[in-house]
Amino acid sequence: MVVTAGLIAAASPVAAETLHVEGIFAATAREASFLPTIGVDMIAGPLGEKLGDAIERQLAALDRTDTPHARLVPPSLRPDGMLTGQADIAVESSDYSEARERCAEKKDGKCVRRISYRVRCTRRSVSLRADLQLVRRRDGRTVYAGPKTRTDSGWWCEDTGTPLDIALTADVMAESVAREVRLDLAPHRERYTVRIQEDRKGLPGEVADRFKQAVRLTKTDQAAACRAFTEIDRLSPDHGPTVFNRALCAEAEGRYALAGDLYARARIFAPNAGDEVSKGLGRVRSLAAGEEDVRRMAAL
Repeated sequence: MVVTAGLIAAASPVAAETLHVEGIFAATAREASFLPTIGVDMIAGPLGEKLGDAIERQLAALDRTDTPHARLVPPSLRPDGMLTGQADIAVESSDYSEARERCAEKKDGKCVRRISYRVRCTRRSVSLRADLQLVRRRDGRTVYAGPKTRTDSGWWCEDTGTPLDIALTADVMAESVAREVRLDLAPHRERYTVRIQEDRKGLPGEVADRFKQAVRLTKTDQAAACRAFTEIDRLSPDHGPTVFNRALCAEAEGRYALAGDLYARARIFAPNAGDEVSKGLGRVRSLAAGEEDVRRMAAL
């Protein structure tokens, strides 16, 4: 699964307080991301050319980022890894009808007689399936493989709606798969926000006031807010929301091992935040791997 903040950091209500975080997430296929060069060879199937072009555009765009990545080269230059595969598209359409009514007679501005009739309608679904593999040239080993699927559907009738455009839908799906392949094969930097926990229940009065002030500080001085949460955890250990906020602070500071330990504690003491804790653990694992991979790539 692709781990990105966009997928695993919950959308925050406007009134909620958040921390701003930035980091580099590891490629999903970490072993493949260490290849110095990658080429995109022929992708078979009716959507193969379109998908291959989209993947090439996405990989070429990595040159405009500040994260290390494999360089895209033509297949004729014998890249360290070659991406191939098959991309198919399936279209299913079915006809049906829907009931309608219209006014057949009016009197004094009011409808006094209505008639029923039926209109022709169509349902259509478009599905893409791409089976891709990246083979390392030096040993012939497949270092990245897997299916990518996308589905879209729509309906329309002779009196309403717009037919689902097959070509446009295929273009959108190919670009979506190509973006996912880019995340699979290269680390990426993200800036995101995560909502802090604001529940003071269980804290003594004075400490609860400090917690409230720390929450407010997140708007103006994130570092000061994080120092306050650390002090609150010392004064009143194992208060679940405080532990979670400390974990999020450590994540924002790039202290991923500490963040992982604190999220693990928060799972015990903040059971109501279980879903957010799981997301946090997923993020810091990927961020720690991304940090390690960037160091390794810089040494290549």
